[in-house]
Amino acid sequence: MVKTNPNFERFRAFTLIEVIVVMVIIAIMAVVALPTFSNINSSRAGVAARMIARDLTYARERAIATGTRTWVVFSAGTNSYSVLSENSASPGRVGATTLTDPNGSGKSFVQYLNTGDYAGVTITGATFGSGSEVGFDWVGKPYNSSSTALTAAGTVTLSAGSYTVTVQPTTGLAKVTP
Repeated sequence: MVKTNPNFERFRAFTLIEVIVVMVIIAIMAVVALPTFSNINSSRAGVAARMIARDLTYARERAIATGTRTWVVFSAGTNSYSVLSENSASPGRVGATTLTDPNGSGKSFVQYLNTGDYAGVTITGATFGSGSEVGFDWVGKPYNSSSTALTAAGTVTLSAGSYTVTVQPTTGLAKVTP
């Protein structure tokens, strides 16, 4: 007769095969996910470029609708841009004031990159003739910081993904190219 110890409990453990199978599945998932993580900055840059093009289009359309010159001022140093409107009592870029963001937040219309949803995306350059700002007149025509009509396309270049936003010289239309 075999006696058993009532205090002895049987424990179930994983077999070596089960552990290896789980490790193989985790390795496959990591290999599949790795390219996705490497494309995140490029995706963020694409979204940022489309946002810039949208805001340039907004500034152009606002200038046409109100008959007041609207400016977009880029700063590579702070990775930001602002949308401003000229004061009719004091025309010119110098007298322009920052607009309120049209999304209803009540905040100034200033967009920052390289933070939050746009982490890793920086403005490497913004060139509109001789400066880093562009204004649109009552017919949507773009001007540089000297209030001279653009004769060549203006560009905003982003670091990640090599995205460029181009503003056409005569029409002021904004276009994104990867």
